[in-house]
Amino acid sequence: MKAQKKITAWPRMLLGLFLIVYALNQFFQILPTSYGTMPENTENFLDAVVVYLPVLYIFEILIGLLLIFNKWTPFLIIVLFPLSITFLIFVISNCDISKMWPAFIVALLNIWLLWMHRGKYKPLFS
Repeated sequence: MKAQKKITAWPRMLLGLFLIVYALNQFFQILPTSYGTMPENTENFLDAVVVYLPVLYIFEILIGLLLIFNKWTPFLIIVLFPLSITFLIFVISNCDISKMWPAFIVALLNIWLLWMHRGKYKPLFS
């Protein structure tokens, strides 16, 4: 069990830090970001949900902080999984390979952490 904590500590904290920086960047534009040219359907979707995005970013900051402090980690990883997959699908549908790396990192870290905590999820599926 102690070895598992060491193996999951850095990916957990990296994922939490990534979520915090990404969400704060949406509020304060600390880092340069560009989604490039998007298909019309994607632009229409973003126009429809733009009012909810600040709530999503606050949610990401909260999840990131809880991951860094290792509170409710197995639960948060399950909650984060649909968000990370949606993020991945969004950038893949945008067809700009150069901008896909953050989504792949988030998805890979999330999947790694899900796998490492798989024993805690067995009661959910029995």
